[in-house]
Amino acid sequence: MRHSVKLRSILLVYLVSLLTGTLALQADAAPNDSFGRLFSSPAERDKLDVLRQNQQLKVIIPKDNSPSESDDETPSVTLPDPIVLQGYVKRNDGAKSTLWINNQSVQEDSTVDNVQIGKLNSRGFSSKGASTEGVDVKIPVNGKKVRLKAGQMYEPETNEIRELQLVEKVKRLNLKETGVIDSGTVE
Repeated sequence: MRHSVKLRSILLVYLVSLLTGTLALQADAAPNDSFGRLFSSPAERDKLDVLRQNQQLKVIIPKDNSPSESDDETPSVTLPDPIVLQGYVKRNDGAKSTLWINNQSVQEDSTVDNVQIGKLNSRGFSSKGASTEGVDVKIPVNGKKVRLKAGQMYEPETNEIRELQLVEKVKRLNLKETGVIDSGTVE
């Protein structure tokens, strides 16, 4: 019986200390309302929207790989339309990955719209810290070779790579300026 009383008192002390510790932890966590928040608040989303709308347009000009020749000596060539890489699905089973280029699904190492599509590069970083992920695209007409990432567009006429999101933003702004679309009000 004496053993039972001692066991009860130890158990009671243990439960009291456990309860006290739990309450202390809850009291520390209570003042911070953002703890454990999975999504951003409406105010944070509004700030992000404003930042996205006011960002500067970025234009990436790839380096010219071929030696420059006189334009007078070369016959005029018809360059393909802009090449847009909407996205891709990388296969892990060794089969060719699927790419969406100019709203068409194509396999890597194929040709679409007079453009040679290379192999999808795996994720990684170059020695300069730049991402190497993307697909190599070669234009046989002029021999240009560029690497596109998902969401980028290459314009052969200007030899520029642009972010597709920014191109769409410029189109919307131009439509608003010309009055083709209004500011979103419906009458």
